[in-house]
Amino acid sequence: MRISQKDLEQYVSTLNKSINLKRIDGFKPYYELDCVYDGYKLVVINNKSRGNTEISDRMKAKELYAFIRAYLAGFGTAQSKKAFRA
Repeated sequence: MRISQKDLEQYVSTLNKSINLKRIDGFKPYYELDCVYDGYKLVVINNKSRGNTEISDRMKAKELYAFIRAYLAGFGTAQSKKAFRA
């Protein structure tokens, strides 16, 4: 299956809807796709100046697609274990 930039952008949008990041100094961080040449990476935009934190290394589209799927699955597992303890 071929993964396009549009596919990745839609998946990052799903990631932003699924994971609610806490506000920092009145700014709500969000995930964004960083694209350069033939590589992609997942970053979190941390502030109004567009400072970011790298979540993944630069990789091919198919690899990042798998990375984001695993990231969401891991986050979902952590949330369910947290709810189970409460």
